[in-house]
Amino acid sequence: MSGLQELSVVNCLITLAVSGLALLFFSCSGYFERLLDRWRGRVPPGPLVLPVIGAVGVDPLRPEQTFRKWAAQYGSMFSFFLGDRFCIGVSDLNVIRRLFKDERFTNRSQAGIIRYLDGEPLKGIIMGHGGVWKEHRRFTLTALRDFGFGRVSGAEYIHREESSLLTAFRDKNGQPFDPKMLFATAVSNVISCMLFTSELKPGDARFAKFVAETTTLMANFVASGAMEVYPWLRHFPPFSRRLKELNARHMENIGLLAEMVQDHKKSFDSDHPRDYIDAFFCVQEERRKRDADEGTFTDAQLVRNLADVFIAGYETTSTYLRWSMVYMILHPEVQRKVQAEIDAYIGNSRLPNLADKAKLPYTDAVTIEIHRICYFVPFSVPHAASEDVEFEGYLIPKGTEIWPLVCHHFMNPDVWGDPEVFRPERFIDATGNLIGSLVDEVQPFSSGRRACIGEPLARMEVFGFFAAILQHFTLSSEVPPSRDSTISAVRAPLPFTMIATPRV
Repeated sequence: MSGLQELSVVNCLITLAVSGLALLFFSCSGYFERLLDRWRGRVPPGPLVLPVIGAVGVDPLRPEQTFRKWAAQYGSMFSFFLGDRFCIGVSDLNVIRRLFKDERFTNRSQAGIIRYLDGEPLKGIIMGHGGVWKEHRRFTLTALRDFGFGRVSGAEYIHREESSLLTAFRDKNGQPFDPKMLFATAVSNVISCMLFTSELKPGDARFAKFVAETTTLMANFVASGAMEVYPWLRHFPPFSRRLKELNARHMENIGLLAEMVQDHKKSFDSDHPRDYIDAFFCVQEERRKRDADEGTFTDAQLVRNLADVFIAGYETTSTYLRWSMVYMILHPEVQRKVQAEIDAYIGNSRLPNLADKAKLPYTDAVTIEIHRICYFVPFSVPHAASEDVEFEGYLIPKGTEIWPLVCHHFMNPDVWGDPEVFRPERFIDATGNLIGSLVDEVQPFSSGRRACIGEPLARMEVFGFFAAILQHFTLSSEVPPSRDSTISAVRAPLPFTMIATPRV
């Protein structure tokens, strides 16, 4: 090799090295800027971070435990990195409420693996960013109120499913069974009646497929945790295969809902809207007449809305009901007190309803304590800052993700004293009434402008199903269920079986 050739090779290597260092510096500039802000006290303190890697020391099996530790160490607001995403964790409920009332914190992060899924999930009600989610959240709240949320018709749907659920329990004839599918059926039927005036039966192939796909989808999201933090991994095996599988499950559910929408069109009558889908069709029709343009009210948007409302509502409420069975089996003395209260006020001649709630303070306290100790949505859905904001003496830069850490608040000894203990009496005062200020500390449905749209229905379902089951059955198990949870997007109990013994 001649001297000129050697010089050319050396120059090439130097150019590559300099380019690589420049690229590394550019990709890590956000880290250095935020770390400098942290050193100056401009952003909240937090754990050690490394370029590219992000926060150090996260327990992949129990991430909520890591966040609880950081909250105890750094205070009610702390900063951390997920890969290259700058985040602020907030563990104080009052601070969360103040933040989420602010219009500047209503955005969602557009990072993470979800942006690489088909069907544009980032344009839905839950993960939408910008104006679309606001328009469709308003429409959804109005439409669902018209078809049952928080209304008498919603209570009727729930009562019907309560009766069916009690029959299914009775048909087990005192034999052990896993209640997961029964709760999934009951909860899904309530919401499906409001969305598309239909019921999904346990034996319905579409229902079985939907539940299976949803369960697998949640598990696959957890398995893709590394891609959530480091999206570039999606280009390499085995992560490329996992993303393909995740997208396939996601599109299976989208396809099922799209099929229901098309079936619904065949019987649509604008003069007699039956449900949420018909209400959406009515808006489409009005817009076509007025503007010859549907705007954002497209069939694709309808499917995204249905996916958000249906899947989110089904998963969280059915998971809560399973946890409620676990804690009643583990605490038979609490179970007996609930039954005694229901017997004294209602008896067994009719099912409990939401109007009874004020007269059943202990039963209400038990449902609240289950919400608290299970914290089955440990982080809620993060928000994002739409601009630079000064808050509580700190800078919250534009694009920062705000993580509401209900897992810490619900288990904070400074708030609860003995948070690891299941003790519904903590919510009851000396006169036997609920302590309102303490009840307000349990907010499982998030808060502010993007609070859960299904909260009114979820509260009706949780109280109604729980009270009806204990009114008619005593719950036990041959093998005590575990308090441990599965690793999933929702913190669910480990599989268990139970025995429901009729009381009358």
